[in-house]
Amino acid sequence: MNKALRPFVCAAALLVMAAPLSGCGGHYVNRGADLFADGRYVEAAEVFERTQHRLPKSDADEQARYGLYRGATLFLLGDFAHAQQWLAYAYEVERKSPGALDREDRAFLDRVWSALEARYRGLPPSNTGTAVAAAPPPPPADTPTAQPPVAAPTTDRALVAPQ
Repeated sequence: MNKALRPFVCAAALLVMAAPLSGCGGHYVNRGADLFADGRYVEAAEVFERTQHRLPKSDADEQARYGLYRGATLFLLGDFAHAQQWLAYAYEVERKSPGALDREDRAFLDRVWSALEARYRGLPPSNTGTAVAAAPPPPPADTPTAQPPVAAPTTDRALVAPQ
């Protein structure tokens, strides 16, 4: 093979191999969750922000995981108000589609929510591995499908530290 063409052939082969991945429905959620797991929170937040438009066409499992990992990412980045919105979104999807989150992800959602509540109360996060799971936030107005948060965050009085 001609040395001048070798880089183009290799690039074309990589594109052909990667093409099936770009069509995966939940690939964008997995990518953000993987970045989160690797501790790359800023990059995970960017992935979630750029892919939010896909939520309406995603199934309940993907919507719930998206809300969970976007909320957890924002929590670790210190954006507690938006973290609360996305975690509440994950709870709402789970409420409307029980089982949308597997047991592991549901337990993680409960732990992050407990840590968020502790943060708002000014308490140190406790070990929630053995604690009773935090109650989910009150459900928003009844709608046919859960909608992702788009407006400025609203604060649930139960989570605000007393003034």
